[in-house]
Amino acid sequence: MDFDVIVIGGGPSGLMAAIAAAEKNKRVLLVEKGPKLGRKLILSGGGRCNVTNRKPAEEIIKNIPGNGRFMYSPFSEFNNEDIIAFF
Repeated sequence: MDFDVIVIGGGPSGLMAAIAAAEKNKRVLLVEKGPKLGRKLILSGGGRCNVTNRKPAEEIIKNIPGNGRFMYSPFSEFNNEDIIAFF
């Protein structure tokens, strides 16, 4: 079978790439060596660095180790609720 796009890795970035390509009507093959896709999406680290939770953006940013203010710009375009809806 022929594919337009082959994505290596079924983590968050790989899933986003595969979904985006499929939404453009591309034939996609997603290859993951592990037994489960998106496994890293369920790892939370106590809510820090996990933007796939439903806490308010301010609370997520406050709990990012170091200086989480770098997330204000990305969240203005694509926030945690958008990420949850995407997946």
